[in-house]
Amino acid sequence: MKKVLITLSFLLAFISISQSAHAQWAVGASYEIRDEDPENGFGFRLERSFLQDAPIIDLGIRAHFSYFNDENNVSMDDFTFSREIDVYDYGLAALAGVKLGIVKPYVGLGIGNQQFKFNADVEGFDFSESSFYWNGFGGAEFTLLPVLNPFIEYRIANLTSTNDIEFDNVSRLAIGINLRF
Repeated sequence: MKKVLITLSFLLAFISISQSAHAQWAVGASYEIRDEDPENGFGFRLERSFLQDAPIIDLGIRAHFSYFNDENNVSMDDFTFSREIDVYDYGLAALAGVKLGIVKPYVGLGIGNQQFKFNADVEGFDFSESSFYWNGFGGAEFTLLPVLNPFIEYRIANLTSTNDIEFDNVSRLAIGINLRF
């Protein structure tokens, strides 16, 4: 009986130490694919987790930034011009996840701002627009090493003030890695 109590005491001490050693901050980078031009870009995120002592639930907040760029030549009626599209967005979101061993599925909801710039080498074809948006997302983070956590995430955003842009909902797939400390 004494060996069982000693073993249980060490096990409880180990669990309490490991719970308090969980990372509270994460810095991440991602490759992002969206369904509008420009289609490929990169993202950066900074996360802060709360409720580290909770055994299953993980709540947090995130600040994120994404950048997309596309440059090519467009031909219309024997007239060729080059164009460059720059899209960047930034925002804040609230996260809720469930710790299930090495996998942590999560969902979130946030707000942000998107800047869209269309630059052409022909006078009169340039324009830019700023749009407020809300977004919802879901994904999974994998704990392969204590510090490096790859993730995959799907996000959909609804732009609220688009006048010149032809789309209202933008979805994207992000694949990346978080560095937790």
